Amino acid sequence: MLSVRPRAGATGAFPVRGHELLGWLALAAAVLHVGLLLGVDHRVVEHVKLTAPRYEFAGIIALFTLLFLTPPAGAAVRWRFWSRHRNFQAAHVGAACLLVVTLAVHVVATDRYVHGRAHLVAYTLLSGIVLLGLLRARAQRQPAQQPSRFLRGLVFGRHSRLVLGIVLGSLVALLALMRAGTTLTLREPFLRRGDRLVLDFPHDKHRSVNCILCHHNFTDQSGADSCISCHRSGRAAIQVGAEARFHDFCLGCHRDPPAYLTGHGPVTGCDTCHAPLSGAAIRSGS
Repeated sequence: MLSVRPRAGATGAFPVRGHELLGWLALAAAVLHVGLLLGVDHRVVEHVKLTAPRYEFAGIIALFTLLFLTPPAGAAVRWRFWSRHRNFQAAHVGAACLLVVTLAVHVVATDRYVHGRAHLVAYTLLSGIVLLGLLRARAQRQPAQQPSRFLRGLVFGRHSRLVLGIVLGSLVALLALMRAGTTLTLREPFLRRGDRLVLDFPHDKHRSVNCILCHHNFTDQSGADSCISCHRSGRAAIQVGAEARFHDFCLGCHRDPPAYLTGHGPVTGCDTCHAPLSGAAIRSGS
């Protein structure tokens, strides 16, 4: 929220080197996050394919945006791409807005770190404050005789209108994340998977759960075939695909279980369920 490169007379400045260091630390943390996931949980590689859910693509875009914000921003490289500081400033702020929005999509839809309505509101509010903090006002060397227009008071010069539009559009995108059903939609893949992933679901550990919570077609007679064949059929009545629906079942029940369920554990990773079939599962035809 502090000015990074203040003009004369500005106070509360944040050192440019400190700003650059924060960028490199954020990039290192993001690379470490991706590297550890791919190394520890082998099924995570499915989340970098075209059949990955939409929120994973948002995370990939956020990573590349962070790459754009960090190495090219160094003084030795910056002038090779931007001959004028105002052009660099506008591009940097625009990319920062994209980073905030794509990161919010990734974090909110993952539902691991921001869970529940209160967390969602707090995260959205914090992200909105960050976006508004990007709108820097010009430092007045002398008291202005007349109040200047808002756009003229920004530091982006002729790019002020563009930057303001990007910030306001980003705020609208953040607010859209708070709509009911948005998270489930973001878990849908852009390209539907044709094959089936190995799934070793231990039915014997879930006997306390009523079967029709998942197998609803036994009661509403909506279909006599398998879950996958129905949820990938493209029927108009099927609003959520197989991956998004099944993951929502698992994550939702393990995070917010009914009061009568005890002894449940967290969903720790993809390999927990997408593991090689056990002998018992193969014999039972699961």
